[in-house]
Amino acid sequence: MAKQSFIDNQNSDGTEPLAQVQKAFLSIVMESEPIIYPWEPSQAGTEDYFAQQQQEFPLDNILAAAELETKSASLFSHLDQCWQSLAQGEVMKQGLIDRFQGVPSAWLDAIATTAQEIHQQGYSLQDKLVNCVQSLLSQWSEEDLQVLARPLAYAMRGNEPEEQTFTGVWENLSPVEQARWGLAIAKVALQEMESRL
Repeated sequence: MAKQSFIDNQNSDGTEPLAQVQKAFLSIVMESEPIIYPWEPSQAGTEDYFAQQQQEFPLDNILAAAELETKSASLFSHLDQCWQSLAQGEVMKQGLIDRFQGVPSAWLDAIATTAQEIHQQGYSLQDKLVNCVQSLLSQWSEEDLQVLARPLAYAMRGNEPEEQTFTGVWENLSPVEQARWGLAIAKVALQEMESRL
């Protein structure tokens, strides 16, 4: 059976769901009495507003109490993981800034962000390294970056932490040296993300 789009479906009364939504939205917008959301929790009448909303849209009818508790616990657990991941990413970025002071911050940010996004994906170590720097080295072919990344990927298999730092003048480096340093920074960033798992 072919799937029909949401717009093509019709309700039992012959109206399209999209038309119903548009009509409901228009009636809310055109209401003579505007609904004012109480942005300030300490404002008088806030409790009454929320109590009225709770009565109009009770969650008891939607989910059972046990299911609501399970789903909310799952949501909060997921939010905690997101915040923890964000905090780890910031710590990792600061570590890169401290170790590679001569490297432009745009490079460090881009490498750190990409490393954070891909560190748990199923790429090979070599592909992860290349992905971290590819947007910064767009003039390089992927094959050339793979050649430069290969020795670093082999070294990463030993999981030995790299104690390399860079404090020189980035602009004085040749394009090949910049590519090598970019990959070395990516190696440090990926190792840092792996160590925090």
